[in-house]
Amino acid sequence: MRRRLLLALPALQEVLTRDFRQIKYSLFPPLSLLTLAGMTPDERYDITVRDEHVEPIEADGDFDLVGIKAYVSSAGRAYDLADAYRRRGAKVVLGGIHPTTLPEEAARHADAVCLGPAETAWPQILADFERGELRQFYRGRCDGSAALVPQARRDLMNPRAYLVRNTMVTSRGCPHCCAFCYKASFWGERYYETRPMADLERELATLDGRFVFFLDDNLLGSRRHARELFGLLRGSGMVWQAAGSLDVARDPALLHAAYDAGCRSLFVGFESLSPENMRRAGKAVNAATDYAQAVRRFHDAGIMVNGSFVFGFDCDGPDVFDRTVEFAIESRIETATFHILTPFPATAAFARIEAEGRLLHRNWALYDTRHAVFAPRRMTPGQLEAGYDRAYHDFYRFGSILRRSLGLPAPLKRLAYNIVWKRVDPLWAAVIQCGVLPWVRPLFERVLAHGTRRPSPEPAIAPRAAPHEA
Repeated sequence: MRRRLLLALPALQEVLTRDFRQIKYSLFPPLSLLTLAGMTPDERYDITVRDEHVEPIEADGDFDLVGIKAYVSSAGRAYDLADAYRRRGAKVVLGGIHPTTLPEEAARHADAVCLGPAETAWPQILADFERGELRQFYRGRCDGSAALVPQARRDLMNPRAYLVRNTMVTSRGCPHCCAFCYKASFWGERYYETRPMADLERELATLDGRFVFFLDDNLLGSRRHARELFGLLRGSGMVWQAAGSLDVARDPALLHAAYDAGCRSLFVGFESLSPENMRRAGKAVNAATDYAQAVRRFHDAGIMVNGSFVFGFDCDGPDVFDRTVEFAIESRIETATFHILTPFPATAAFARIEAEGRLLHRNWALYDTRHAVFAPRRMTPGQLEAGYDRAYHDFYRFGSILRRSLGLPAPLKRLAYNIVWKRVDPLWAAVIQCGVLPWVRPLFERVLAHGTRRPSPEPAIAPRAAPHEA
């Protein structure tokens, strides 16, 4: 008997309240759910994958098994969906970061809860479901086996919903352990493993199109792995984006090698201009890095920077917003994402702030890095939220966009990135709703592939950067 399986990603709170940017959530499909679909025996299951950020999640008909992935601020929506499907007779499995950190809470809404990486637990979950013997908790292993992931069922994604269809992971976890990062509760502290190159080569050969978005927490966490990956990508014609930590800026030769292998942009966590903030948060690599010099090295290699900044650390006063935005503009960072420090459950930051009596509430829907959920030391929660809003406004003013784009290679490309990312989101909503995204995608890939590096000789490996000043 064939069973019906639904794998669902509930929308984050900001999407449910319609206070969100469409392009942000139409970038790429839920790779983890497509990967679980690839592990599910096709001869025994009819599989549906739904992403509520781009389409209604309520699928037609009844399902025998429903797997739901929950983040912190989507937990409420995930629980509502789980309760609804259980009332209709389905067995529900909850997984993801939030159920991993608060499994007892999640268990009140599910027949089973998966803690940690689901790929290593999924075959057992399916076997127990088919026998009618689902256990309350399953633990995904972090022992190296999670690196051997199967091929994702990309044929099950919505073909008209995503700007980037090709997403991959080449590693799991992160060698750093920051006090405010919730990845440690999922993977374990400093857990980091890489996938075999032969496995990556096989998956790359299945991709349709030139552009790849690597979803690794830290693609460059291992220099050896990175260089092997660059060798695999060099000459393939593929262009890609990824995330990397600031310590990679100490190796300009590696950055040039990344560009030659197709890298055009990196998401980089600057977090705070204060070295003391970074030391207290356990991110020593940032405390010992000259931020301005790091940005220059990224740019010299031809790599654009999407800088991530966090407000609300203990050393942050009301002046932190203007100082941070001015640094980002003066350094000509191409795009930036700003966040309010959010003490996620099971992190060191949560334990400390709760112990100090500064936690304001446990309304997980507001744990979205856009709301102040604790009392900062040197400003009020209202000042923190207002400064966060002002930082976004000031950084993406047209005057700021021009200052950051002109005078660098490919200024039109940099202008287009900013305008598309932040200024014309209503256009993206129309593009998706009218179903013309497949025609827009090739144009996006051509723009991304356009070079941004000045002709220059290959640099020697540079010495360690000196600490910057706040």
